[in-house]
Amino acid sequence: MSQNFKPHLFVKNVHSSQEYTTPPPPPIKNVLPQRDRQGHGDFLLSSLNQIWEIYNQEVIQRTEVGKPVKEGEYITFISADKQLLELDSLNSDGAKLLNVKTNPENKSQIATVYIPDTKKEKLIGKIKKYLNEDTKTGLPVSQKLVEKIDKIQRTTLQYIWSGSNEYLPNEDAVWCELWLAIEESERNNNLKILNNVCNYLNVQFSEQLTIFPERVIVNVKLNYDQLIELLYSFGSIAEIRRAEELNSFWLDQTVINRENWIESAINNITYNSENNYVTILDSGINNGHQLLKDALSDNDLLTVDINWGKNDSGYYGHGTSMAGIALYGNLNNILENNTPLEIRHRLESIKILPPDGKGNELNKCHFITQNAVNIAIKNNTEYKRIFCMAVTGKNQNDFGKPSTWSAFLDNIIFGEDKNDKKIFVISAGNVRDEDDHKNYPESNLNLSIESPAQAWNAITIGAFTQKVLPNDNTVAKEFELSPYSRTSSSWESFWPIKPEVVFEGGNLKKLNNGSIDHHEDLDILTTSTNTSINAFARFNATSAATAFASNFLAKLRDVYPNAWPETLRGLMIHSASWNSELIKQFKINLNTVGDKKRLLRIVGYGIPNLEKAIECKSNYLTFISEEVIQPYKLDGTIKTNEIHYYEFPWPSEILANLGSANVTLRITLSYYIEPNPGDKGYSTKYSYQSCALKFLLIDPTEDFDNFKIRTNRINIENLKDELGVDKLSDGDYDKKQEKRWFLGADTAFRGSIHSNFWEGSAADIAVCNKLAIFPLASGWWKQLKKQKKYDSELRYSLVVSIETPENTADIYTAIANQVNVQNEVVV
Repeated sequence: MSQNFKPHLFVKNVHSSQEYTTPPPPPIKNVLPQRDRQGHGDFLLSSLNQIWEIYNQEVIQRTEVGKPVKEGEYITFISADKQLLELDSLNSDGAKLLNVKTNPENKSQIATVYIPDTKKEKLIGKIKKYLNEDTKTGLPVSQKLVEKIDKIQRTTLQYIWSGSNEYLPNEDAVWCELWLAIEESERNNNLKILNNVCNYLNVQFSEQLTIFPERVIVNVKLNYDQLIELLYSFGSIAEIRRAEELNSFWLDQTVINRENWIESAINNITYNSENNYVTILDSGINNGHQLLKDALSDNDLLTVDINWGKNDSGYYGHGTSMAGIALYGNLNNILENNTPLEIRHRLESIKILPPDGKGNELNKCHFITQNAVNIAIKNNTEYKRIFCMAVTGKNQNDFGKPSTWSAFLDNIIFGEDKNDKKIFVISAGNVRDEDDHKNYPESNLNLSIESPAQAWNAITIGAFTQKVLPNDNTVAKEFELSPYSRTSSSWESFWPIKPEVVFEGGNLKKLNNGSIDHHEDLDILTTSTNTSINAFARFNATSAATAFASNFLAKLRDVYPNAWPETLRGLMIHSASWNSELIKQFKINLNTVGDKKRLLRIVGYGIPNLEKAIECKSNYLTFISEEVIQPYKLDGTIKTNEIHYYEFPWPSEILANLGSANVTLRITLSYYIEPNPGDKGYSTKYSYQSCALKFLLIDPTEDFDNFKIRTNRINIENLKDELGVDKLSDGDYDKKQEKRWFLGADTAFRGSIHSNFWEGSAADIAVCNKLAIFPLASGWWKQLKKQKKYDSELRYSLVVSIETPENTADIYTAIANQVNVQNEVVV
């Protein structure tokens, strides 16, 4: 580092913790559908009685011929338009809520429930009470439950099958996932019953289980008829999904003649890494390559299956091509510049793909990924790793909904404890077909990110491109979206922002006849697996972008070797921004939050800036706080537990003197969630994430006392008399939040990393050094008491930066000195 290097300021002793209760939400008036009480109740009763009559007939018929029979019935409840069902009531009295869907046309909610035969009278009894009994206020008993339901029907396959119908089995048996809603106490007995049913139906049954908090996943191989029979024979199947299948690799491996460059490059490169590894999960790496051998030892060549070998075989040398970019970044520049270069990280390889695509018939991608990570850690427990994977599935891109693989990946990254967190970059997946490339960029917007890249805790990497030809006959223009890059434009707004960032992924050439083709100058130069033919190969798409991202993170970790994975992730995304070309390409009106949300779903937070991620400047100041919060507690019921109030050392006087000068204040909050997959309605308490955190910044017009009051119900109740009514919020602050934040007040609060910025006057930002970090009253740690996660702690990294115009006063030096003193204070 140079003498003028200005590191980010890791701060201590700048926050206080306070007992926390969420402020009361604004009242929501829920107008129930107009119902004729007698007619509606009778209609629902009749529907239920008919369902159970059919069930009883089937039990008799199947028993007579010796067929297995489930001990209950799948029943689907459909709400009135724009109504939310009373899911808690449906998921009680022995009934099991299996999945929740939404009709996109009328916004009705659809819940599928499994009700044991012995418990059927419970719901029937509630409807009878609705018909015949009133509450003390004169309303029908169970009014909300009953009147929100529009109809009740016997469940058909469409309500159990998850994903596109094109992946449904036909007459040929294929591997599928059964997502079972079974408690731990009943797991062994239910799996024994399922095994017996599968044996009777001649369905192949895998005994390797995937276990999540509320779901057990079993793989079975069956055809369509067997699938229907299985639903007649076994209960508690919440969902059925097609098992994940890997995408094929398609690389233009035309060799590039740069042999004469290698010797001079090797003479200029030195390797100096103490403990900084990029761990590549791929087809293996051939470390005999002259540009790789000094950075990848034989001891760090690993495989998930010894029968597959360790070297790169099959898949067009994909792993070795990843390695060249992950190690060197822009290899072309290195070879051409002929200047000394120090590489300060190393490589580790885990072969997760069978040679030539041959392996087990069932691609258990999630188990293989978990096994790969375990093998790496066992190989050396001390390595600090950046995991890099550019392998995706082709049949689980279900518009953001977690897949088995993505949920497993979230679990891997979350780790077993607070010291087992990981950092994982993964490719968003590629647009592959020429017809789709001809329809650029509309195809990119329509084609969804591929599994497991929807993982909340992973950094998903998309691609932009700077690669163009002189005659301007490329698919994308310079600095636009790469033609290869998929997006989350088709996802619902409550899913995480994916990709989070974009790196170089190459471009494509337009031919005069309208066809699309590759071109040497539009791909990225990298290392070739077959050095006997040529040392270099062409590489592209989100695989190349993901390799670039791992190189970026390795350089960042070299500077901050002790930073948490959450922090490295936060710094990368905090440094990212949109360029003018992307804004222009997608016709983004920066005065409209809706337009900015669109671009977030295409390129995430934009293109990371390594210089900003690594260091401060005189006019650019970054604080980092790594802390632990306990979101919830058990106090009779599970409640929110604590809030963190921050008061940062701040260049207030300097900012005040800058007056109306434009200053940027940016905040990024990074943490990992523990997953709980299953199609249960993610806006409900049956949520995927364990916990959600949020930040809130003080308003320039209020004092700290008022800020604490409006962010914490306890303060409203305890301090109202002490502080006076005049200090309470009048409700205008929420409106101000929406206006001052570039992405709007709540847009960034999706997933498990949240980043937003405010471009305001220096005078306003001078008094905004206080903010709060607090848990939302959602997440399954709070809502699922039986899981006993209510006292769990959650790590988070908070990144806060101020940027003033260049050539203004130094905001860094005095604050850096103050932080150094403050960090020494013993609390």
